[in-house]
Amino acid sequence: MGRIASTLQPPAALLSNQGGLLLDPATDRWADWGLLGVPDPDRATTTRQGLLFKDFILAAFPSFQFSRFSELLIDLLQQVADGELTRLIVCCPPRAGKSALVSRLFPAYWVSRHPQLFCAIASYSAELAYAHSREARHYYRITGHALSKDSAAVVNWLTPQRGGCIAAGVRGPFTGKGYNLGIIDDPYKGPEDAKSSLQRERLIDWLKSVWFTRAEPGQSSTGQWLPAAQVVVQTRWDHQDMTAWLLAQEGQGPEGGEHPEHWTVLNLPAIAEPISIAMPIPPTCTRVPDWRQPGEALCPERVPLAVLQRIRTRLGSYWWNALYQQRPSPAEGLLFRKAWIQAPLPTAPGQPRRYAPLVLSCDLSFKDGKDNDACGFALLGLLEPQRHLAMEARRLGLALAASAAGAQRPGPHTPEAAGAQDPWAELQIEALWAHRQRLDLPGVIKFLLASLASLERQGLRPHAVLIEDAANGPAVCQLLKRQVPGLIAITPKGSKASRGHAVAPLVEAGQVRFSRKSDSLIEELLAFSPRGGVDDQVDAFTQGVLWIEAQYWRGRGHSSAPLPMVFSR
Repeated sequence: MGRIASTLQPPAALLSNQGGLLLDPATDRWADWGLLGVPDPDRATTTRQGLLFKDFILAAFPSFQFSRFSELLIDLLQQVADGELTRLIVCCPPRAGKSALVSRLFPAYWVSRHPQLFCAIASYSAELAYAHSREARHYYRITGHALSKDSAAVVNWLTPQRGGCIAAGVRGPFTGKGYNLGIIDDPYKGPEDAKSSLQRERLIDWLKSVWFTRAEPGQSSTGQWLPAAQVVVQTRWDHQDMTAWLLAQEGQGPEGGEHPEHWTVLNLPAIAEPISIAMPIPPTCTRVPDWRQPGEALCPERVPLAVLQRIRTRLGSYWWNALYQQRPSPAEGLLFRKAWIQAPLPTAPGQPRRYAPLVLSCDLSFKDGKDNDACGFALLGLLEPQRHLAMEARRLGLALAASAAGAQRPGPHTPEAAGAQDPWAELQIEALWAHRQRLDLPGVIKFLLASLASLERQGLRPHAVLIEDAANGPAVCQLLKRQVPGLIAITPKGSKASRGHAVAPLVEAGQVRFSRKSDSLIEELLAFSPRGGVDDQVDAFTQGVLWIEAQYWRGRGHSSAPLPMVFSR
């Protein structure tokens, strides 16, 4: 029912009993309460406020739960409706409410604003696209807007001004139909669809040959020409999905693409992370800033942080990063392959794991600013082979007693071949632990000292602490040289990519293995790209592995024993 103007306030009961002088705005075409010469002063206000998407939502869906996220998305969609924004990509975790806003409420609002223009909705299946269109039609009608009597179907509903909404599945029948606003919501049915190169190619072909060719500008009711707008809504499944393809098109050519689309990208993870971890955005595009501090939930009103943490544990890092954090990584890895990642070798029963040496490698950065790199830490140990005294005596040419000569060789790391001369021939480096954290200078000092104390209590005192002698490393070395034994400044050689390529063969050969506490490092290794990205733990890891390799493999020369190392204690 329409609202009663403050200047005319007849009792509500009287109005209802007298047959309804106050008519529904949907049927009160003259906006005069059904009485000639009695205009509804509130009707003009309602129409004017209806130009705002948020007010439309309040009228169409009074129980809609607003949040900081929805307010941000509503503002972007308002810009689309006003013709100020023509390219928008929205990547958010499941059940964040993005489809309700973008694919149901917004088409209804947009058509009410531009009833002579067409909105098109596409999804991975025609049934889902029809469901979005059905809801949009409902919101359009419930807010008092009329449908054309000759076409009010779900698939293609029209307004009296001959605009409206059309819907179909991706790769569906849009041929022969034009649109001014195109919305693609979830183009992939699931992981099998998104990871299939054939399905991805078919979708791209459909985008090129059908979807983009149907877009056309249109003239609004006020006479304003609106360029064709595109809105893409997606939960990320794969690092080569449609969103990745759209952004990759921006990067072609020396200037970021000969004809870039200039997408505005709203990419929000379920739990806020530093911008350096987020999906890379081409320079021709605009990233919508995340208002949160790292660690905060996207919509705590809908999904609290504790629930997200449980989901993260249940999904595992790969699917969590893709679906909820919107940064999928290649399942098989880029430089470091998933098949190369192996667990540590078992040791003989009752034999403790001994490391010679145990190294804590650090990649430090503590400049101000939330967009700067974080600090990376990796604890690496060179597994000392299990030597047999009789075998060692034979190697040195010593005479053995009869009882010692026939002794068994214990342990899986002892060479089985009779001619094996060097127990260090098959060196095994273990990644025992890895960590990534954004820290300032006092925080770095505090974290390092606390970590070393914790390792000491566990009987894992590092023989060496490696600090890269670049960026912020010298400052830490200066402050900690008297407090941390075995502190060594390492001069980096080559680029990050070259160091990664140097370590990759060792990982592939199974000479570097990973314990359960290095899962975060494994995640970075699989996503590591020579073109850049999140690599703080990878930097610490490669630095430590190359240092151990130089000391024990390359530095041994003709000697069969490892070089003696001197550490300050």
